[in-house]
Amino acid sequence: MKRKVVDEALREAKIMGVRNILALRGDPPREEEYRLDPEHGKEEEEVKENNEQFVWATDLVRYIRYKYGDFFCIGVAAYPEGHSDESHPREQSYENDLPYLIQKVRAGANFLVTQFFFDVHAYIRFEKMLRAHDSGIFRDIPIIPGLLPIQNYQILKRTTKLAHCRIPPGLLEALDQVRADDEVVKRKGIDALCEIIREIQTVNSNGPRGFHFYTLNLEKVVGSILEESSLIPPESSAVDEPDSAIDDTPATIE
Repeated sequence: MKRKVVDEALREAKIMGVRNILALRGDPPREEEYRLDPEHGKEEEEVKENNEQFVWATDLVRYIRYKYGDFFCIGVAAYPEGHSDESHPREQSYENDLPYLIQKVRAGANFLVTQFFFDVHAYIRFEKMLRAHDSGIFRDIPIIPGLLPIQNYQILKRTTKLAHCRIPPGLLEALDQVRADDEVVKRKGIDALCEIIREIQTVNSNGPRGFHFYTLNLEKVVGSILEESSLIPPESSAVDEPDSAIDDTPATIE
């Protein structure tokens, strides 16, 4: 990626008042299509610098910190079941990814957003491992679980295959039995994600607990999950709450 493209995106983000940046490596470009070539008199060394400056997410985090200091709050990806490209020579696991996650945090990341998952126990093990890590760098950092609402059976199978994400056998069997009925699949998916949310909420997060939804531009199922899991309180609760944070009692003038 060209450095000037990154610079322009960051400059515009700052002008618009955007403070949160999620720094991802993204999919590696196909060499023949996206690698830069010398053009308009550029020297090969300059092209090489552009091509190699942002190879990893750590490079991007470090560059943002160098250019903008603490202006941006930077998030990075974390993988409760290991990175999906299986780049490790032996196996896919979060233990193999851990050194790279440590590098990203030490480079300046402020929060973590995880890859989506359906095995809630794998996620809880992952978060507890990070909190207890000997380095101490994950003790207080916000860790935001990533959740994928289930829209239909085929999309679920395709996305979990791409991400190498495990579907627990009980959930997979329940969905497989109704795979032809999208509405029933959605209903079972809503129930499953609400249960995942409830289980995660029992874990001490060392701060406010948030969730990230991979909506795929399909928001209705997300709305149902938010309502049924009580992540968004009813509108009346703020009015009925006796210990409201806003005291509108007229002041007494002495």
